[in-house]
Amino acid sequence: MTHRPSLRLLAAVAASAGALLLASCASTSRQRFASVPFPDSTPRPLIIAEYRPITLDGDLADWEGVPFIDVTPQTGVFDGESQSTDCPKDLSYRFALCHDNDALYVAVRVVDDVLQLDDTAAGETHAKAWMDDAIEVFIDGNLNRAPHARSADRAEYPSGGEFSLVANGAATSNCTGWPDSFGKPDYWQGATAIHPQADGSVVLTYEYRLTWRVMGDIAGPGSRIGFTIGVQDDDDGGNRDHALYWQGFSPSCWKDENGWGEVFIKPAK
Repeated sequence: MTHRPSLRLLAAVAASAGALLLASCASTSRQRFASVPFPDSTPRPLIIAEYRPITLDGDLADWEGVPFIDVTPQTGVFDGESQSTDCPKDLSYRFALCHDNDALYVAVRVVDDVLQLDDTAAGETHAKAWMDDAIEVFIDGNLNRAPHARSADRAEYPSGGEFSLVANGAATSNCTGWPDSFGKPDYWQGATAIHPQADGSVVLTYEYRLTWRVMGDIAGPGSRIGFTIGVQDDDDGGNRDHALYWQGFSPSCWKDENGWGEVFIKPAK
């Protein structure tokens, strides 16, 4: 006589399989948003970049509703290669990220007591951005957290690097696989605006558009990348006075990818 499983047994097996599937999906979801901690075991920040098409014009009005992260002298990291300050009015900023199907967008709003643009000129694509008031965005597109991302062999450049935009619209991407590519829609673009304040200080706004191509075409919706941002501040001409990073290992925050945070590029659906 052939023994057939009871309906109760079949239901139990199906329920068990369903539970395993749900557990697997939950595990996958947790892994997607989990972030590898820093070497000292402290949590590594993870930003969720939502789908949100942006008009690149230096006006941050269309960023309303996107969460911004505040960076002050008390919460950020000063690169040890320059000075520090305790005053948020001297240098502080907030930034946010989002994306569309083609590119990652970055918005930055900087508070600065003195505007200094003596070493760059608008239109330059090979500018000495680090010597003036500028933003530097850092991308680790292959998420390998390389400790020497500026090595002589330029091995990390094809999957990201350093994209710098000065308040006057000058730019540089020398430390990437895409030098002199600023302003080209297939690579990266940016916009800036300068807002003088009644007390003599300035508010500077920046917008970036970084296509997946400058990340080696290995990043995009559904993937994660390494990321940090640094604001360069020149108060008196010549070399910069401050370099304030969101995340980084000082000194030389700009070259150790393991000191950066991460971004999950969340799909539209």
